[in-house]
Amino acid sequence: MQNALNALDIQALLFIDDHPECNLGDVARHLQVALTTMSSSADRLVRRDMIERHRPEANRRSVALTITNKGSQAVAGYVDGYRASCKAMLQALDPVDQTEFLRLTQQISEYDD
Repeated sequence: MQNALNALDIQALLFIDDHPECNLGDVARHLQVALTTMSSSADRLVRRDMIERHRPEANRRSVALTITNKGSQAVAGYVDGYRASCKAMLQALDPVDQTEFLRLTQQISEYDD
């Protein structure tokens, strides 16, 4: 449990893993949180050696975020856990219900309000 992250930090880590060299504003906009909230999350992830901040040569005023090896390992663990949970849920359904559940889940994910 000492290595567990809160939900915001996990989501930030997943976004940074998918978007190398993103900046704090990119993550904050994606997660729909205030920049100050995202800054606190980034501080926690830096202290835990899961992300790094650096200044890109192209724009020295900007700060880019990249994931570290430790952060990549954490992402892999969270993704594996999520997949295991999804697999367990699907196994509780018969094949016809599995197909319907996946169809409905896809429909939900594509809904644009």
